[in-house]
Amino acid sequence: MVAIVFGGPSLQGIGLPIPDIVVLPPAAQGDVLAALRKYHPAAIGLLDCDLPYRSLPTWHKEILYALDSGVRVVGAAAVGAHRAAELASYGMEGAGSIFRRVASGELERDDEVLGDWEMTGGDVKRLSVPLVAMRDVLDAAATERILPETAACALTCAAEGLFWRRRTWEALLESNVAKALPGSDIERFREWLPGAPDPVRADAEALLRRVRKLAEAGEARRPGAKREYSAIFRSLEERDRPVDSGKGPLRQWCIGDMVTFAHPEAEDLNGRALNRKLVLLLAAQWNLEPEEHEIASEEKRLRRRFRLKTDEEFVGWKAENDLDDGDIRRLLEEEALIHRLHRWFMQGRVCGKNTDALLDELRLRGGYPEWKQRAANREAIIRDNEDIWREEWRRASIVPFMQLAREHLRSEGFPWCGAMLPDVIPETGMEPIDLIEEFLAAKTAKSLWSGILGASSPAGADKGGETGGTCGNDRS
Repeated sequence: MVAIVFGGPSLQGIGLPIPDIVVLPPAAQGDVLAALRKYHPAAIGLLDCDLPYRSLPTWHKEILYALDSGVRVVGAAAVGAHRAAELASYGMEGAGSIFRRVASGELERDDEVLGDWEMTGGDVKRLSVPLVAMRDVLDAAATERILPETAACALTCAAEGLFWRRRTWEALLESNVAKALPGSDIERFREWLPGAPDPVRADAEALLRRVRKLAEAGEARRPGAKREYSAIFRSLEERDRPVDSGKGPLRQWCIGDMVTFAHPEAEDLNGRALNRKLVLLLAAQWNLEPEEHEIASEEKRLRRRFRLKTDEEFVGWKAENDLDDGDIRRLLEEEALIHRLHRWFMQGRVCGKNTDALLDELRLRGGYPEWKQRAANREAIIRDNEDIWREEWRRASIVPFMQLAREHLRSEGFPWCGAMLPDVIPETGMEPIDLIEEFLAAKTAKSLWSGILGASSPAGADKGGETGGTCGNDRS
């Protein structure tokens, strides 16, 4: 089983890499959710979070989500100790002395565990010292008689007054309080300081031992009760969750924002996405659930759309699109519900087909005049050749429907990417007789234009008929 640890400055002085543990940088909002999806860990250790002036730190709800999923979560040393104390009643564990003191109320200040740091070439450089570490070091100096107890107390008070990002040993020992102490005491303390105890590192080591043990045991927590998560929390998955890229982690909103204002079909994508959400909202209101055969059908449809003939190609497509097994299942379930509602809607429009909505959409896209002219030209040439049209209908009366369909698809292609002809019929409201008439009209017009022009179809904007689109090798 896998254990992951979010750590940065708390791991300073601990050799990396750590066997059997995946170490990730300090956690920002969304990182815990991303790690759950990518690594499926048995245990998560939380030491450090990103700093508030740079990013939003890990949200409590992310940890609750991990706990509800059955993952063991342990916090220690820094922000992890505070999170463990705050969420202990929900099942998060704490490790080390700092956690115990936070949980008991001994350490109340928010900046007790906070220190500044920066990433340099993949390594973390500590820029300031947490107040809890200064307290413990000064207490140890007094205990070991490196400093008089009064001097240690004075320096502790001075440390409390320093801004957390400026809280360094150098700043403390250059303060007015330190300058008022005997120089020999300060010099002795400077010499002793490199070997002083480090409570942060000690607690980080305790956490590493604990998460390794949990991962080795493979003992998952019992999943928690079904918790209601807010729309803001769900947006972490949709917007803020980072995905891997060749240039490092990338928040999904970076992709979405760029598409919204740079993609040539941005307006259409946004409109279709909103319509998708509205259909799924209706499905949720009616408590609709997809059936397994519908989900299997949607997977086949998706594979045909992108020509994913093998399982390896399908796995590669999922990876390229940042989808794990849970994501693809959700996507297929949503597609199944959307197409079920499409079929339901069309069943209620007896003889209505989808003509009105389809033509309105065509008008809004600016294609209505062109396709009106193409249809008019086709109807005109068929009307002028009634004998040929009647002959095609006589043939159609003795030829199986599927043969007519195959002839049409070989000649014209199939513009419904991924769908099969049986999918199209209920989703458009067309009856078989409507399809037969369309097949025959396309064939007759094409044959007549071929005879007139000596070509398979007119060039340009179709002074007559249609140039059928094709989508890969999709066939009925």
